[in-house]
Amino acid sequence: MVSLAVIVALMLTAGCRLVPRRDPVPEELAAARRLCNQGLCAADEQDLARAEGLLERAVNSCPTDIDARQHYADVLWKRGSKVEAVAQIAKALEFAPGDVGLCLQGGRMYMDLGLLDDADRLSNDAVLNAPQSAEAWHLHGQVALARGRPDDALADFHRALAVAPDDRAVLIDTAEVYRRLDRPQRALATLAMLGETYGPNQLPAEVLVLEGLAQEALGRPDDALASYRRAREKGDASPQTAARIAALSSDAALTTSTVR
Repeated sequence: MVSLAVIVALMLTAGCRLVPRRDPVPEELAAARRLCNQGLCAADEQDLARAEGLLERAVNSCPTDIDARQHYADVLWKRGSKVEAVAQIAKALEFAPGDVGLCLQGGRMYMDLGLLDDADRLSNDAVLNAPQSAEAWHLHGQVALARGRPDDALADFHRALAVAPDDRAVLIDTAEVYRRLDRPQRALATLAMLGETYGPNQLPAEVLVLEGLAQEALGRPDDALASYRRAREKGDASPQTAARIAALSSDAALTTSTVR
């Protein structure tokens, strides 16, 4: 029988990502690990159908293997089988209650599906078990924002930034909350902090649009128009951006005509 050490060595030489475990494992778990890593290799090669099949076999080989279920859920989600994906996370949480990684993954999935009660439950578990996790506080704040509690969301985002001050996703959401709370100056200040994490001319379109909205709220139409145009150059052809460019360009033309 091939030992687990040999399996690990083969996986390493193949360049696959491994699912780490510290303790010795029984034969069925070793088989699950082998199938799991083969599934991860297939996923890395964008062969998600094959990855799904291999990871399903891994879960069937050892139903208590949390890592196999987590990776299986991820591939199911990417394949569009979202209900099945959250079912795998829920089953994994039965074996590992309060596991922070599972709570975060499941919470984000529930958020995407609009199941805010479930997302809230898992985000609460995440912050309870990992109070120093920026990701946990971020998810907790996102749920609060989705439930119409921007002040609570802002407090959670600040907790996340206290742990990870350069986290781009948290900074973007923080700026958005300030915008919704009609605090455009704070939104711009937050976006300026975010801008420091990028190189010259590297700001993504999403950030530039938020910047434009804040500048409009502050009565700076020329600056806002410049931000929207930069966003369009980055590939943002959304109706919102196009509408703001058209409106501000029309206002500028009207002002020029009136002055003349």
